[in-house]
Amino acid sequence: MEKIYLLTDYKGHFGSKHDDVPYRSGMELHKLKAAFSDYGYDAETVPFSMVHPGDGTWAGKRVLYTSTEDPGLIYKQYIEDVVLALSYAGAEVIPRFEFLRANNNKVFMELMRELVPENLKGNITSSHFGTLEEMLTMKEKFSYPVVVKGHSGAMGRNVFLAHNAKELQKTVRRKVVPLSPMKLRIKEYLRQVKHRGYQRDSFSRGRFIVQEFIPGLTNDWKVYFFGERAFVFYRPVFPERIFKASGGGYDNYRYGEDAEAPPGMLDFGWEVFRKLNVPNASLDIAWDGSRFYLLEFQCIYFGTAGILRRYSRSYFQKTEKGWRVVENEGGVEKVYAGSIAWFINIPG
Repeated sequence: MEKIYLLTDYKGHFGSKHDDVPYRSGMELHKLKAAFSDYGYDAETVPFSMVHPGDGTWAGKRVLYTSTEDPGLIYKQYIEDVVLALSYAGAEVIPRFEFLRANNNKVFMELMRELVPENLKGNITSSHFGTLEEMLTMKEKFSYPVVVKGHSGAMGRNVFLAHNAKELQKTVRRKVVPLSPMKLRIKEYLRQVKHRGYQRDSFSRGRFIVQEFIPGLTNDWKVYFFGERAFVFYRPVFPERIFKASGGGYDNYRYGEDAEAPPGMLDFGWEVFRKLNVPNASLDIAWDGSRFYLLEFQCIYFGTAGILRRYSRSYFQKTEKGWRVVENEGGVEKVYAGSIAWFINIPG
């Protein structure tokens, strides 16, 4: 059987799985290996710390890897180092490194979203910044209200709405960009005194996005694509969450046929998915009655609750004639392995 390598973290975990046991342990490796075996692949696990890209053994090998949501994303940065080095060594890392970089990184994800063809991203305008000062030069040019997103955060965290320039500045300063430590600020003030004309470093450095707000939305849809399978759920905007559909709780969403996806949405999502050229993806899609909008996407280490049969009694299968409703048998490991096998074997 053809070999596939699964890179595991320091806990021996791989991927994400809703309702995993023990908690936050990811996919069950024995089930995942069995699923790959059913598709004709021998999956071997390798810890990140045992990978040596320069040993001459990785060129041409297919490598799958996990990501993480560790505090401060410190271990994720280590994963990025290993995966990028493997890609330089000639390994086929799946998905490509840029999608790991975009995971839990809203700024880079937004920069990648800008690369999607205009007809697929919904023509949402946005600006990206690395300091408060950069944003202040443009604050009067935005059409308010605007959505402000910090560089990391899931389930609607670190996302805010600003109704005017004053509120935008206050939101970024107090909620999005951390203030430099006092010690560093004192050093910068002393440099200004000592060196005439010295321009001090910003005290409010941090990555964030200011994005156009789409008015009147009462919900969005989350669509998981795993190969030719699409798992769909409807996420309402609850009053207490003001404008955010994400983070409302899986038990409050509607799944499968009950999600009532508008005509054309699956085709829209499929076009985006195929343009990304990945085996699986999570897309956030909005519909204003006349246009679809790609709000966000992730292609690794995203939630898998919508795959579970307890939520999605059915999913949508891509066929030559359109989308067919199929009863969901469940099984995150089986669905994931199937998407990888599909990706490896699709023409072109």
